[in-house]
Amino acid sequence: MESVLQDLRQAGRALRKSPLFTGLAVATLALGIGSTATILTVVDRVLLRPLPYRDSQALVKVWEKNDGRQFERNIVNPQNFLDWRDRAKSFSGLASYTWSSMVMTDGDVPERVLGRSVTPDMFAVLGASPALGRTFTDAEALPNAPKLIVLSDGLWRRRFGADANIIGRVVHTSDGAATVIGVMPRTFRPLGTEEYWDAFKLDPAQRAERRGRYAMVVGRLAPGVTVERAQQEMDGIAKSLEKENPLSDAGWGISVFPMRDDTVQDARTVLWMTFGAVSLVLLITCANVGNLMLTRALARGREAAVRTALGATRWRLARQWLAENLLLAGIGGALGLVLATWGIAFIVQAQPANVPRVHEIAMDGRIFIGVALITMTVGLLIAMPAALQGTGARLAAALHGETGRTAGSARTSRFRSVLVVAQMSLAVTLLFGAGLLVRSIARLSAVEPGFDPQNVLSVQVGMPDTKYPDAARQTAFVSELEARLAAIPGVRAVGAVNFLPLTGMDAATSFVPLDRPAPSAGQEPVAAIRIADPRYFDAMHVRLVRGRLFTDADREKTLPVVVVSDALARRTWPDADPVGKELTISWTHADQHVTVIGVVADVRVELDVDPRMTIYYPIAQQGSGYMALVMRADADPAALAPAVRAAIHAQDPAIPPEDMATMTTWITRSMADRRDPMILLSVFAVLAVTIAAVGVYAVLSFGVAQRTREIGVRIALGALPSAVIRMVLRDGLRLAIAGIAIGLVVGAFASRALSKLLYQVSPGDPLALAGVTVLLIIVALLATWLPARRAARVDPMVALRTE
Repeated sequence: MESVLQDLRQAGRALRKSPLFTGLAVATLALGIGSTATILTVVDRVLLRPLPYRDSQALVKVWEKNDGRQFERNIVNPQNFLDWRDRAKSFSGLASYTWSSMVMTDGDVPERVLGRSVTPDMFAVLGASPALGRTFTDAEALPNAPKLIVLSDGLWRRRFGADANIIGRVVHTSDGAATVIGVMPRTFRPLGTEEYWDAFKLDPAQRAERRGRYAMVVGRLAPGVTVERAQQEMDGIAKSLEKENPLSDAGWGISVFPMRDDTVQDARTVLWMTFGAVSLVLLITCANVGNLMLTRALARGREAAVRTALGATRWRLARQWLAENLLLAGIGGALGLVLATWGIAFIVQAQPANVPRVHEIAMDGRIFIGVALITMTVGLLIAMPAALQGTGARLAAALHGETGRTAGSARTSRFRSVLVVAQMSLAVTLLFGAGLLVRSIARLSAVEPGFDPQNVLSVQVGMPDTKYPDAARQTAFVSELEARLAAIPGVRAVGAVNFLPLTGMDAATSFVPLDRPAPSAGQEPVAAIRIADPRYFDAMHVRLVRGRLFTDADREKTLPVVVVSDALARRTWPDADPVGKELTISWTHADQHVTVIGVVADVRVELDVDPRMTIYYPIAQQGSGYMALVMRADADPAALAPAVRAAIHAQDPAIPPEDMATMTTWITRSMADRRDPMILLSVFAVLAVTIAAVGVYAVLSFGVAQRTREIGVRIALGALPSAVIRMVLRDGLRLAIAGIAIGLVVGAFASRALSKLLYQVSPGDPLALAGVTVLLIIVALLATWLPARRAARVDPMVALRTE
């Protein structure tokens, strides 16, 4: 132990003698190790750890599927769920849930809280028990039962001050009173972002009513049952239901997935891609610092030779060298952990799109052990270049004055060049992937959404059912609020729709055109459903293609009418005028004819998906308790926010404004699943290129310093400074071009993993290839220019006097 401590003390003194070198190496290692620790923590918590439920490996998600419509994971018909629960033997429990929300009016400021409506057995299926109180009974899930709620630990603490006497307390909401019957423990993780649970009130007596799919299902496999066996049983149940209920279930099947796989499916590609990128950065870091350490070892050749002459053994020199490298890596690893702590806090706060289990992300002992192993490995890797070159053993020649006159052996020079080429090729691979994503985002940003997003502010409001129970009162509320908003200075137009485009909110149903051959059961076309007021299309600048838009005359007791999108008109009536055609719509008018009065331009639900067929209802005929108001402004729409909040409060103080944002903000958010990976990969690529450029600069600078006499002789014999500059630039560009060539080949293959994130860009996109090539050549030129200029300024007389 004493010898180890002595080695470490000597290593510390050696590193202190070169503060600039030590600082550069430690900073480089800290960035590499810190980035790796951050992403390793995210991957471990999100992808590798079991879900935070009892025996979570037995939990599955059960969805409906429709192969004809390419729906693999579709939400479930609640009545079908009741049949599954009665017939399936593969599960020890099946539970269902759907979306819920309530506006809490206790206190000065009303607040909408998101929740889930769950069947009473949900908590038993998940293996969870409340910390306080109880959960629901079967009788409390019947349609006329009073409203009861179970609070999450977070809501209990945030809204109710962790009141231990909360059980039995009546909470006032905009929809009436709700009684608290339980509080879940802090360790219980919800299925989404919900903060409370109420009872999902399904009436088994109404099982024949199978219209609509709006539920989700989680199950626990019975002991000894596999997912494959459960899937086989559910396939049989699906076929039986299809025969029994052809109108609602024809073409529909059932999908069973392990719950963990289902939870992380959207995040898996992005997280593994990010982990691969940060691993490349770490390799580049090791190559860079290893090259620096090799250069340092060569520069200290005389010291090693003197110590050898004084009796130091090869093992003693190697042990001292290893101590320096491990100490350097240890300092870099410690600073990397600090950086990782900050990075993890940032990720948790930012809550990136499509990354589940964000609030579970935290460093623990397992990660610390992993980082310690990574740090030790890095220490060995950065010591390896010098060790492989046998630096300490061969440097005895330094006693004869050779140090300073050559760049080391040809083998050493080649090895250092190989490390630079490796760094450059890995950096190119990352940069090429980032370039593809940048090109993809550029293509996506150029997509026409079907409306003009400039200078539009949106805000969403939820009208409580108790106060606004029907279409007439909902329409009156919206009309009055629109009048208030229109009176705000700077507002040019106001409209309303239930689901804003590009917000992720959607509803869809099948329809049947009455003048076309009736499709077979289960093959009906499907359209998105929107509820809009007469002024929505003008406020959003959605173009009228033919016919007319809604007017205030389209009321509840007048002819049922709809406006359809151009995509629906083209696909349904390619050879006829759709205006005046009639439909039946299974969502609300399965038995009633609805007349098409107009066609509007397509509005995209998602930028990267072709426009969907869409049907617009007038709010006065259909009604909706949840509407989004859109305001087109003369200038910056965000400046309207205070006045909009005041207008909503003046009309109904119990209704809070929600999700207020400009439409350009919504467009930006809609691209988050591609933009966030682009940003991450770009950051890692820039970091990698910077480290690689430092490596090129360091190698060439050392080479110039070691070739000072040679360069002086060349200049003394008549070589022009420009010729010396060309010589050094040629050496640097040769390394860079070799790295670029290898990196582009590797990147072209590796980029196939990004195919799901690309939009109208191929993995071998020539523009990205060209852009990366030009950029890296410029970076290489900058990295080699300073050493080249230094070489050209060598004074021949000084150089010839140098030992």
